[in-house]
Amino acid sequence: MSRIRTLRVAALAGAAIVFGGDLAVDTLLDSQIVSRTASAQGRGNRGGGMRGMGGMREIQELLQPDFSRRDMPLFAEQLQLDDGQKAIIEALIEDYEDGFGGGSEAVQADLMDLGRSMMQSFMGGGAMGDMRERMRERFGAVRAELEEMEANGQPLSEEERRAFFRERMEGMQQEMMQEAMDSGAFDEARGVMTEMLDILEDWVATRSTLRDAFVGDVQIQLSDDQLVLWPAFERFLTREKSLPRGRLSGEEVNLFAVVDGAELSDAAYDALESIFDQYEVDLHTALMARDRYLLSSAPQLFKAMRDGDVKDAERILKQQLQYREAVRDVNDRYRANFTAAITDEAEKALLDAAILEAAYERVYRPTWAHRAFEAALQLDGLEPDTQQAIADLQVAFLAEISGINRTLMSALRESEADRQVEEGTRMVAVMSGDLSQGMPFGPGGRGPRGGEDDPFREGMDRRGDAEERYVEQLRAMLTPEQQEAIPERRGGGGRGGQGGPGGGNADRRAEMIQRFDTNGDGELNEEERRAMFESFRNRGGGGGGGG
Repeated sequence: MSRIRTLRVAALAGAAIVFGGDLAVDTLLDSQIVSRTASAQGRGNRGGGMRGMGGMREIQELLQPDFSRRDMPLFAEQLQLDDGQKAIIEALIEDYEDGFGGGSEAVQADLMDLGRSMMQSFMGGGAMGDMRERMRERFGAVRAELEEMEANGQPLSEEERRAFFRERMEGMQQEMMQEAMDSGAFDEARGVMTEMLDILEDWVATRSTLRDAFVGDVQIQLSDDQLVLWPAFERFLTREKSLPRGRLSGEEVNLFAVVDGAELSDAAYDALESIFDQYEVDLHTALMARDRYLLSSAPQLFKAMRDGDVKDAERILKQQLQYREAVRDVNDRYRANFTAAITDEAEKALLDAAILEAAYERVYRPTWAHRAFEAALQLDGLEPDTQQAIADLQVAFLAEISGINRTLMSALRESEADRQVEEGTRMVAVMSGDLSQGMPFGPGGRGPRGGEDDPFREGMDRRGDAEERYVEQLRAMLTPEQQEAIPERRGGGGRGGQGGPGGGNADRRAEMIQRFDTNGDGELNEEERRAMFESFRNRGGGGGGGG
């Protein structure tokens, strides 16, 4: 077992969680039928699953150094070090990294040993001895049941598949938890977690001492002029290392990088330059406040998990999210400030789109329909009327999708935070012996990912319907040969893929011909095609929500 995986198992610390996580993955990925459920739940799940739940990623990040040898070129360049200073500071970095690495490895080794002892208590003899094998058998039975339903012509939708698998799993999870409690393994796990907590609390203090000592030693080597450069350098280094640790959409975006990549004119860049300094300061302040709280609260959250204290865990998780949202809000606020400072409307829209895509990629990345319109407009030999009609339809599409995306962004901002709190508190509830909320992750989990009420997923479905509606109309404007250049929907199945369920594009084209073929010859002449284009223009392209 890898070091990180062992740490995860040790940190999650419970038979139900260990088996419900690692074993579910090991067993169910063998089955394409069941794994489609898991992949549907996990797609695009920022910070979801074991990786981001309940502060476990924060605990892993406690074991990563703040500085490394790779940072030396940054120190040399931004602090304008001379050769003598470079040699000294390089030695300081090496000493810091070696000291940190030694301490971190010792902590990891201790946690791994404790994790192994915990695993042995769950997976040893007695009532729990054959749990793993029984779970594999149960998973196999669920898989066989699904396969039989598929073979008998009873395919399930993704929603039905999730509900089916969740129902079958919940009984097994309850049984697993009860056996852990009856065997005494659960109480033994709490004792092990107490030892883990002591190790983590000591390490938090140690890593802070190492960092403060290193920074102090570096600053002693700097001249007065170089010390003036230190605050800006520290902000830069914090930004580069800390931003990628975001869990929320918009939290980890670096607006400096987006602006650099937007290829703005000199006039637009000059308009933004006066705002850069304040953005840098405000972002740094939010990042430092967030990181301080995450550092101090990681052991507290682990303690709440050990004690099964759902109320305290929820308090800590919500406070963590408030600090994360503060970072995201700085980026959102300066997106508005940056775009307001640019006078050229085209460049304003360009930068706004670039920031939104970087911050909320799940919502604003180009879709299948965007690619379809771009491909259509690049076709050679389009008649002028056809090209204009496609352009008009694209404008209508972009306007409708823009409104949908705004709603999706709001839903995403809310659902991400809710999901992280619910996953964390479910995990703590499991440690208290309460499975009424479901398992904290995986097929048995309820809440925003596994439940039926997910506004973001519903909004994405509505957007998919709108895309199909527009692309159907786009294809109707093209000849069969031209349609070959239009990209198919990736993984779309019945949602716009060529020839998929629902009649395929040939049927859709036939419907369009039937609507506008006034002379009944089975094809659209120029007059009939012009009438079709005019109809699209008059309807605003998309035909509204009814399609």
